[in-house]
Amino acid sequence: MNVALPLAYQDLEPAPVWGAFALLNSIPRPSGQEERLRRVIEQIAQEKGASSRSDERGNLCVTLPGQNCAPGAPTVALQAHLDMVCQKRPEVTFDFDKDAIQPQRDGDKISATGTTLGADNGIGAAFMLALLDGAANVYPPLELLFTVEEETGLYGAALLDPALVSARLMINLDSEEDDEITIGCAGGGGVELFLPIAREARTESESAYRFTVGGLAGGHSGIQIGEPLGNAIKIAGQILDGLRESVPDLRLSVIEGGTAHNAIPRDCHVAFASPASQDGELNAAWAHITAEIAEKWKSDEPNLVLSLEEASAVEAPLSLAATETVVGLVRALPHGVQKMSERWAHKVQTSSNLAEVKSSEGEVKFHVSNRSFVACDLTDMQEHCATLGKNAGARVEMRDGYPGWEPRAESPLRDQTAAAFANVNGKIPRIEVVHAGLECGLLSEKLPGLDAVSFGPTIRGAHTPEEWVSIASVGRNWAILKELLTALAQ
Repeated sequence: MNVALPLAYQDLEPAPVWGAFALLNSIPRPSGQEERLRRVIEQIAQEKGASSRSDERGNLCVTLPGQNCAPGAPTVALQAHLDMVCQKRPEVTFDFDKDAIQPQRDGDKISATGTTLGADNGIGAAFMLALLDGAANVYPPLELLFTVEEETGLYGAALLDPALVSARLMINLDSEEDDEITIGCAGGGGVELFLPIAREARTESESAYRFTVGGLAGGHSGIQIGEPLGNAIKIAGQILDGLRESVPDLRLSVIEGGTAHNAIPRDCHVAFASPASQDGELNAAWAHITAEIAEKWKSDEPNLVLSLEEASAVEAPLSLAATETVVGLVRALPHGVQKMSERWAHKVQTSSNLAEVKSSEGEVKFHVSNRSFVACDLTDMQEHCATLGKNAGARVEMRDGYPGWEPRAESPLRDQTAAAFANVNGKIPRIEVVHAGLECGLLSEKLPGLDAVSFGPTIRGAHTPEEWVSIASVGRNWAILKELLTALAQ
């Protein structure tokens, strides 16, 4: 299936990779809606004479016979996920279920127009489609494994039918630093809290207000959790707490922030009612609190927007007791780095992301995403969040987690990958672990004896509308992949 090559990709090399990425851009692929793209890949495989098979969850494996390889060359699996995180700027009109991503080029950077680009993990999938299209002529027998629903909890990998994959060497193409090889990752899990709330009608003596925390950079809640990035939900909680010190009878009406468990919230919207007789105190408190917040974040979040306006009407406010409970929980739930690793220098060991909060008529839902390299630390963090919820009266649900990927002491594939990096780049790559979730941990459990590595091009701003990929790094990684496959074909 061919698509018109967007202007942003014209004259870029390697052309087969950018052409494949253009195809991926043209087909909506939110998590859980990968079926259309899977069918397109199956059609391409059939046209190329390759066999393909899928499992009940929708994971797809395309098998390619080796090309110009030695007899007995081992089968190698390449793996990427088909889905992408769907985020857009508030002012952008875009339907991720229907619309094609609109790429743009700025020097060495490819980004999208006001939305996530989907380079995470679309470039990895594009590498695999380029191989399927005949863009390399030396490689061992290959299994191209396209997984689904990675961005919502690695569900495709978790429910993979192991019979789909025979290889015990795997190259995961979902990393975002083009000068390093990833050999391990953190495990993760989520906690959802459902807090029942009581609402009481707004009285004639109450004014109604709305405020917004917006303009934050956001970011990947694994890779960027250690960076000085604001969380819109936590900032909104700080504002509400401060306003209630001056106006104790303030009653919350609406709170809504965050859109994905693996993204640091960029925006939060709040509505409330407060005694009209204290409008002066309220506005003075707002000015004081927001000035302090703006000063704190002026360097790291220069686009932070804090806006307050009177509203003609708001949803029936919560009771004072319910308001106190909700604000207290927003303040108490942990966000950010909880512990640095003693084993891996300068790496976050355990973290928490207060990812989403949303009020409805009868409850407020919270979603906290936790990560750690250490399984017991992950469990402790989840139990801590659960205890905070239970003490506030919330119903608690633990989201299905995923295991970490423990580095192998001996890894021939890692050594061969390092040699390929050195041959292409002229220098030895860094060998790292990452505080994000990769499917290699789950796949290692599914496929005993698996020797896996992960690498990929330079991507920044993943899971945000500011996501971009380096054009030059795509070319370098494609060359590294071909070099590695040539070595594995011997």
